[in-house]
Amino acid sequence: MPIAGQVVGDGLRLVRPIGRGSRSMVYFAVDRTGQPRAVKIFPAHLAEFAVRELQNASDLDHPRLARIVGRTEVDGHPALIGTLARGEVLFTRYASRPAAQTERRAFLLTLAHVLDGLGYLHERGLVHRDIKPENIIVEADGSAKLVDFDLSGPAFERFDTPTRFGTAAFQSPEAARGEPLGPESDLYGIGVLLGWGVHGQLLDLPEDYPRQDDPLELLHIQLTRRDRTRRPNDAHWAKEELLRLAALPH
Repeated sequence: MPIAGQVVGDGLRLVRPIGRGSRSMVYFAVDRTGQPRAVKIFPAHLAEFAVRELQNASDLDHPRLARIVGRTEVDGHPALIGTLARGEVLFTRYASRPAAQTERRAFLLTLAHVLDGLGYLHERGLVHRDIKPENIIVEADGSAKLVDFDLSGPAFERFDTPTRFGTAAFQSPEAARGEPLGPESDLYGIGVLLGWGVHGQLLDLPEDYPRQDDPLELLHIQLTRRDRTRRPNDAHWAKEELLRLAALPH
């Protein structure tokens, strides 16, 4: 376990642990120029996930995505150096629920920011594959960044055996079956979060749920359709819908 004050690599000083990724421990650190950084430290036996994230995320450059800017080792463990996303994870930031009622514009802005980052990712042929509250860092005004790319990969990537990605509560049906994942699979996770914002809890609603006259509820149902061929797959479209709804009276 790294200790506070430990210096690694090219003058990178670890300060304190600030969270966990799906396969890693994340530390707040300061580089030799005084720039704050996030350092993701992977167990040695999971080095392949560090390699995957470096390959998939090092060339990404978007204000709504945390960037990978280098790599190092910490006590023999592979580690990635990234930009620091400031704020709180989504569920902590929106502790007053349901968020779509208590802080409607801020909450919808948060999801719109994530969709903006996903649109950029999808345009480059990549999918995140682990949309969940812990991977969305939110500032006080609702501004957000999407983090943690160690499960990301090419859209519709195939494996020799069924491979399940994601976290069960936010996982699309096709992800649970171990099928190749596309942009619509990431949007399913956004739909689950939107439903949480509307209801204040995670629900699995039928597609004929009677409140379809509520535009937020309708978008939630569209994004969480179990049939992936009937689910939207355009993150930019979903972002524009949320921005439009954020301005509507409620």
